[in-house]
Amino acid sequence: MISLTRSQFEEELEKLRNRLLAMGSEADRAVSDAMQALEERDVALAERVIDGDDSIDEMDLKIETECMRLIALQHPLARDLRLVGTALKIITDLERIGDHAVDIAKVARKLSHHSGHRTLADLPRMATAVRKMLKNALDAFVRHDLDLVMTVVNADDEVDDLFHLIRDDLHAAMQNDPEVVVEASYLLFVAHYLERIADHAVNIAERVHYVETAQLSQLAKSHRTGS
Repeated sequence: MISLTRSQFEEELEKLRNRLLAMGSEADRAVSDAMQALEERDVALAERVIDGDDSIDEMDLKIETECMRLIALQHPLARDLRLVGTALKIITDLERIGDHAVDIAKVARKLSHHSGHRTLADLPRMATAVRKMLKNALDAFVRHDLDLVMTVVNADDEVDDLFHLIRDDLHAAMQNDPEVVVEASYLLFVAHYLERIADHAVNIAERVHYVETAQLSQLAKSHRTGS
């Protein structure tokens, strides 16, 4: 194969960044729509989120193919290799975020058959915080911004605190009222899915740190302690 010139390679890297942002936007939209479906008990919207997962999976495959092509053509070294390798890791995290959005949409579909004894507690607030983490992680990748990396890492503590509050609230509700056990159990699943999305955002941020510093570190407290 013929190697790309440096300018051509830079153009290909820019296209790669744009494709990653597009995939990230799709994953974020899926999370947003899944939460809206949950709040409004909107079965049609939940089904659209579930059906739309194929689009995210397709983006995953296309970007992976593009990354492998760039490696084959350019044989990148040092930072360039870290960047392309990080893109391969990021699409895995984005694909999993899409999967968790589907998980939330399936809960929304299930709960559409319930009368709605329980409010969503702090789940919408948690979802907003998680989506902000994802946006900042992707922006950090595009801007090479280590300050944004740490913004994502620090926000993980807020999400963990919200998860524990929501979990305790739902456990208390189940103990006090047997009629809400099924519904609250499903909402507990949603809290867990949102926590996992936050973990994937942290993964992205930590890989950006690796691109910029050549040091692969577990920056988030939850990642270091395994809690």
